[in-house]
Amino acid sequence: MKILLAQNNHKIKDRLNLYLDNLPTNVDVYEVSSYGELEERLSQDPSIDITISCHMSAKLEGMKISGLLLNGHQSDLIVNTTESLEDSLEYKAFSKLDSRGQIIKNDINCESFHNLILDILKKRRNLNFQYAEEEYRKVRLSYFLRFNKVLCDVFIKINDDKYVKVLRKDDIYTRDDLQRYREKNIKFLYINSEDYDDFGASLATTPFLIEDRNLDPKYLDDAVVNTLDIVHEMVLESGLTDEVVNLVDYTAYQIESSLSSDRILNRLLSILKDRKDYLLDHSYMIAYFSNSICSHMEWDSEEIRKKLSYAAILQDVCLSDAKMAMVMNLQKPEMTEYTPEQIAHYQSHPEQIANIVKANDTIPLNVDEILLSQHEKPEGNGFPRGLSHHRVSQLSAVFIVAHAFVDELYREEFDLTKIPVIIKRMEKRFSVGNYRKPLEGLINVFQKSIEVA
Repeated sequence: MKILLAQNNHKIKDRLNLYLDNLPTNVDVYEVSSYGELEERLSQDPSIDITISCHMSAKLEGMKISGLLLNGHQSDLIVNTTESLEDSLEYKAFSKLDSRGQIIKNDINCESFHNLILDILKKRRNLNFQYAEEEYRKVRLSYFLRFNKVLCDVFIKINDDKYVKVLRKDDIYTRDDLQRYREKNIKFLYINSEDYDDFGASLATTPFLIEDRNLDPKYLDDAVVNTLDIVHEMVLESGLTDEVVNLVDYTAYQIESSLSSDRILNRLLSILKDRKDYLLDHSYMIAYFSNSICSHMEWDSEEIRKKLSYAAILQDVCLSDAKMAMVMNLQKPEMTEYTPEQIAHYQSHPEQIANIVKANDTIPLNVDEILLSQHEKPEGNGFPRGLSHHRVSQLSAVFIVAHAFVDELYREEFDLTKIPVIIKRMEKRFSVGNYRKPLEGLINVFQKSIEVA
């Protein structure tokens, strides 16, 4: 049984996925975020049972799909909306679907949604199952990355009969609290059924922690890294949507706002040296250091720092293997464990993300160029273009210097006493061409911002 979920609002999509995860029967759920993707999926797979599409924007107008389904596909159609669609131009075609077409509200409750889905599947597949009220409902652990305060009690499942409470209502939790379960490959946490609809509503209405412009600095690190985690997942699922760009923008704002704190660098390093999320932590640190370097240069501006933050946040969204990224970036001996094809795939990621960004007209200018140049080197033997130190742009050079410094910190296992040694090593490489000024900026960061033991 197959369901095609066509949504470009991630919060509503996650609410519907929350309900689909708890159906009393197994279904395969496929996701698309534009009409073109939906049309391609339906043409490729005539066995889709139900298409659930939003009617919210030019990218996905659910009522327009009815003509496609009438002419070439037997899928049922459910349109979720906040509007009254009876007067829309497409309603006449939609009404021709007869019992194959349904309209639901975005805030539909779980029981009503389950009954609708199950009724359709019974009709289409001649199966017999019914809605069951369970004591506990499962929630993807990744959904808890958005917040740091629980709205209800949260449990882990020990077995079919035993659930253990791990978070109490209104508890403040950290990324590390969630990470301990992820490391055990736990993908779902559980909540009481009586809290389920309220939790579903909160997914669609509660702002992400990163969106709080008055965010308490003590929650900044978790908010940034969790949002990077979410952004990676969202880009891999749906591409660079407006929601992703909005989250990137808030993250850039929070990082830039943190620069005024004299203590953030020591705190950041002490926290991240024990973390294991290389792709995420390394992106956060590059965002911080590229902003810091820029703030010590003549042409510093809010717009330039924003571009650097965007590039840092998006640089690795096309990668999923954190271990491989770390091995490649640090040029570790384990590189020999990877095939030429794997290495080629890794080396193509600057072009992949640069092309995605270039196609999005809401991303600031030059971010695509920074991303394309992220692995260039002053020696001229980087990739993908092998740019010399005179050919790389000064803006890209800021990013590359920050990137190289973060890699050095990883090599030295965040030993702050090694920073003078790191700077000396970098002076030998980066005191040339367009790298010279960014290197001076990096040196000034430490003269002003850190006490070296």
